[in-house]
Amino acid sequence: MKRLVCIVEGRGEVGAIPNLCMRILRQYLLDMAWIVDQHPIRHPRSQLVNERDRSPLRRCHADGLGRAVQLARSRGAQAVLALCDADDDCPATWGPDAARAIQVLMPGDAVMAVREYETWLLLNHAQEELRRAGAPMVESKRGAKEVLRRLVPDYLPTTHQLSETRKINIALVRSRSDSFDKLVRALATISGMPLPDR
Repeated sequence: MKRLVCIVEGRGEVGAIPNLCMRILRQYLLDMAWIVDQHPIRHPRSQLVNERDRSPLRRCHADGLGRAVQLARSRGAQAVLALCDADDDCPATWGPDAARAIQVLMPGDAVMAVREYETWLLLNHAQEELRRAGAPMVESKRGAKEVLRRLVPDYLPTTHQLSETRKINIALVRSRSDSFDKLVRALATISGMPLPDR
C-alpha cells in the first residue's frame, strides 16, 4: 500500500481531512492501492501561506511547506496533499505555487478550500436550508463557521468537523464547488486514477 500524508492547518481538519481523502479514494475513485495516514501534519497557516506578502495573490511559504513535506517523507509518505483555507487569498495562485514547492521534494499536490473548510460542509446542505440560514452563496464570502452554527447547534471544528465530513455527499459537493472538485482532481492525479465525470 502507498501512503498519502496530508498537511493541514486547523485542529478540526486533523481528523476530517484523512477521512474525506480516504472516502474519495475508496468510494469515488475506486482506488485500493493507497492509504491515507490518519495522523496528518498540522502546520500553521503562516507556514503554508506567505503572509508577509500583502498582495491579493499571495504565494506559498516555500520554506514552511518544505519542512512539512520533509516531515511527511520521514514518516514514509509516497505522496503529500497540502490543504488550507483560502480565506481571502487566491487559490489559483497559491495552489499551483504550493504544488510546485511540494513536487520539488516528492509527488503531491495542494488545494485551498474556498473560503473555509466549513464551506464544503455547508454545500452538503440543501439550498433551502442555506437560504434559511442566510447563506445562499456560501463561497462568496467568509463566515462559513458562523452559518454552520445555525445548522449544527454549537458547532465547533474540533468537535463536529469529522462527523459533518462523514456526511458529505462527494458527488453533490463536487458539483457545487470548484475547490472541492480540485481536491478530487488532486487525489485522482496523485493516485493515477481516472477522474469520474463531474
